[in-house]
Amino acid sequence: MAKRPIILFGQPQKAEKSKEHGGATEFQRPSHSRQAERLAPIFAALQNAIATLQQSPMGIEPEKTLVFEVAGDTKSFYKAVKKFGIDAEWIFDIPQEFDTSDDFYITKKGEEPDTVVRDEDKSVMGGRVYCVMSNTLAMKEMLSLWERYSKDKSTHFPNRLTGLRDVFDNLLDISFWGYKQRVEETGILEIWREELSDSSLGDVKCEFELFFRKALHKRLNCEQELTSVIEALGGTVLGSSVIPEINYHAVLASIPRNVAESIINGNRDVSIATAEQIMFFRPVGQSVIIPKENSFDGNFQIPSSDGIADDPIIALFDGLPQENHPYLQGRLIVDDPDSYSTSYVAEARKHGTAMASFIALGDLSKIERIATHKIYVRPIMKPTPWINDDYKEQTPEDSLLVDKIHVAVKRLFEKEAGRVAPNVKVINLSIGLKHRQFDRSMSPLARLLDWLSFKYKVLFVVSAGNHDDSINTGMTFRDFISADKAERDKAIITHVENQKRNLRLLSPAESINALTIGSTFEDGSEFVENARQILPCSDGMPTASNAIGMGMNNAVKPDIIFPGGRNCVKENIRLGAGGTVIDWQETPLREPGMASAAPNDKVMYTFGTSNSAALVSHEASRCYDTLLEVFATAEENVPSENLALLIKAMLVHGAEWGSLTEKYAEVLGLYKKDGNINHQDCSRQLHRYFGYGKPDINRANECAKNRITLIGYGELKNGEALTYDLPLPFSFSSSKICRRLTATLAFFSPTIQTRQQYRAVQCWYEIMKGKENFLVSRVDVDWQAVLRGSLQHEIFENDEIVVWDEKESIQIKVNCRSDADYKFRDTIHYALIVSFEIKSAIDIDVYEKVAAMIYAKTPVSLIES
Repeated sequence: MAKRPIILFGQPQKAEKSKEHGGATEFQRPSHSRQAERLAPIFAALQNAIATLQQSPMGIEPEKTLVFEVAGDTKSFYKAVKKFGIDAEWIFDIPQEFDTSDDFYITKKGEEPDTVVRDEDKSVMGGRVYCVMSNTLAMKEMLSLWERYSKDKSTHFPNRLTGLRDVFDNLLDISFWGYKQRVEETGILEIWREELSDSSLGDVKCEFELFFRKALHKRLNCEQELTSVIEALGGTVLGSSVIPEINYHAVLASIPRNVAESIINGNRDVSIATAEQIMFFRPVGQSVIIPKENSFDGNFQIPSSDGIADDPIIALFDGLPQENHPYLQGRLIVDDPDSYSTSYVAEARKHGTAMASFIALGDLSKIERIATHKIYVRPIMKPTPWINDDYKEQTPEDSLLVDKIHVAVKRLFEKEAGRVAPNVKVINLSIGLKHRQFDRSMSPLARLLDWLSFKYKVLFVVSAGNHDDSINTGMTFRDFISADKAERDKAIITHVENQKRNLRLLSPAESINALTIGSTFEDGSEFVENARQILPCSDGMPTASNAIGMGMNNAVKPDIIFPGGRNCVKENIRLGAGGTVIDWQETPLREPGMASAAPNDKVMYTFGTSNSAALVSHEASRCYDTLLEVFATAEENVPSENLALLIKAMLVHGAEWGSLTEKYAEVLGLYKKDGNINHQDCSRQLHRYFGYGKPDINRANECAKNRITLIGYGELKNGEALTYDLPLPFSFSSSKICRRLTATLAFFSPTIQTRQQYRAVQCWYEIMKGKENFLVSRVDVDWQAVLRGSLQHEIFENDEIVVWDEKESIQIKVNCRSDADYKFRDTIHYALIVSFEIKSAIDIDVYEKVAAMIYAKTPVSLIES
């Protein structure tokens, strides 16, 4: 038990929900006559295309998916399409930034009174709307309405379709969904080229992601028609999956080599390339490669596994670990219902063994504590022969990964699926889909994690992903290795800034409910750089290979960064020492890196975001133990439905940017004219690189003499709010006393699969009473960014002299409202952690004074567990 344990808040009081901040951005749009002129050729081309559509030989009218690019809110379109009836079906819309033009641009206040001018720094926000027209009648009706509108803005619209008037006012473009979106932009052609370089390969596997149709009979028809097309080409359907809760419908198929080659060679008329049911071609079989050469015999001292509880709290979905490894014996529960172990040779069990080792023990180079519960392991990868008699591990090509994860999670919690580990609160997923970078549209796997998080109240800890590409330092290799760490840091930051468009998050890291982890360049090894082994940057820097944010609707992603190991760099052989590009060391035989168990009773050093995510899951086990002690001390039942959220909040609560702010501000030029850091620009831009920062997990697990941490939890309905009271019996009126308040709120939001807002519910807190004159300055992340996801973490700091009565307190109000025009009628569980500390070097026992006042009020649970 900690000397100064964290404590529970007293019972919160019901309050009136706060008003939401912000509003729609004002933008200029063209006049009616200009809009009619601008869109005339687009609609003319659309009308000509519709005239050429023909019924199938079976007499079935063609379905076509139209893509509308709309500036501003898409709400009007959504309402109008719903009234089209069975002839039109809204599929989904995604947020979109459009380049400004003379027709559409953002406005701002001008220098002269009552004037507005064009804001050149902001893009026009809007959305792409995807709508399936079931027949030419629906398309012709829309064209007819446009024709009438283009001639007369005041033309009468049918009552059910009046929303289309707003759509026409704000329409930038309209087109058919086609080959470019379905095939070219998915990267499948490059993947097929790589696969078919193997002349022995007879066919290729492919996931066909279909437009999700709400009606069962339409889904069946779409799948049957696509199956016929695939089989007619000589292909084979291997399986399919439908998950209505996330609007997911996909078919897994094997395609003959000659068909794939025909598409690669530019034949756009291949039947599957024109199949209207298909939204995207997607690759299958995501792989993880750890060369076997980097394992060796180790002699780390490992604590005994005696006394470890059998009931797992942490689950690992990964490769199959070596369960009987000397370091892992008695620490794992391997559940293999798919019998992957029958083909999983010992030397191939690399990634799963490493991740299990990190979760159970941490970095072997500096073991500080062990997981007190066994870890549930579900293999979701298989070994595949690689080069030099080695193996790579990959998700099976004979199953859909989304379906595999769905089934695996149901097996944990659902009685009919086995209910094999119902008390699991955290699921570690250290696998990123290399070919699925986040670009405004949520991937099916991220959507699945969001839904499962909310449904089962379980936290997914996911890795942000790694981009192991070469690094352009801007210096020759000779100059780079001669430079000091400060100069190397600048080179790395500049490289990441220049490449940020290509370093986006890998699916499912964009999940709004998951905790997404980036990597810092540090580990517990005692490695010291030498002339042959060069470190690219300082310890503690965000790793150059990190996948970076932002997330959905510019939410904070990754959420946090955490140690993931170091690796050395080498000269790019193709460019020589005179080139500016360096490469990562491929097979480190020893340090640096994070030490973990490896197959065949060995150990190995690795680095990357997979390690970071696993280490965070290791810390999650510690947070769970702390929570049990907290609730036992308070003589309260552990709130099972809030437990995963409490762990999530604890993992983030100690996070801050620290020295990274100054380091990045210097390289990116985020300074004011007076030479001081522009904290406003930093708060808006830097979270894409390291989220809320690196957390000090100790701060959320125990208090100090100058710091107290309190926990609140409960549930809210739409429109409700609760206020927590934090008494601060101190005087701040006689001298400058630096004070800091940190507050972290976590919740799992349901989602709206078809809307660009996506998040269905927002919970947020506000600091009430005393905020303006007591806690003025925000530290780190912009106040708007912290409200966009499902995790709000803010730090307030001030040292001004203020009039403050020792009987006063501040309040933290937690609010809940429906988002995305969704009237949510259920309840939302939340977790709140608040810390107050005095940073000045004065002898004030903050913990004792605040705790005494909290304990003076009998703690009563708001909710019976």
